[in-house]
Amino acid sequence: MKLKALKDELGEPPCWSDYLSLPFTQNVITETLRMGNIITGVMRKAMKDVEIKGYLIPKGWCVFTYFRSVHLDQNNYDWPYHFNPWRWQDKDMSSCNFTPFGGGQRLCPGLDLARLEASIFLHHFVTQFRSMRGEFGGK
Repeated sequence: MKLKALKDELGEPPCWSDYLSLPFTQNVITETLRMGNIITGVMRKAMKDVEIKGYLIPKGWCVFTYFRSVHLDQNNYDWPYHFNPWRWQDKDMSSCNFTPFGGGQRLCPGLDLARLEASIFLHHFVTQFRSMRGEFGGK
């Protein structure tokens, strides 16, 4: 609300540096992505025999990585079914336990655009939404 008041006073729309100055908004977006990732998972085909943590994946076999099981695993997150954006404060985001946009060479190129769009939506929702309760006879 402080940012909105300042921008209204200056008569300026929000800009990129404003977007970057809202770390808690990013925590809310990150937690939303953790709990309700749009991408269910990814399928990969082993191009050669691969051993991961003692498991052999033979050449030609496909592996499906189910992101939601990783994002909701209590071994990775305390209270995984509780919406808690504060868990992301001062946390390293490069963990392979958080992959809503893929990772490595296959990191989604739209990652920053998606976060920007979510930030803009949240900004308008929080600063302009007014309850319609009572305006139509509701109690």
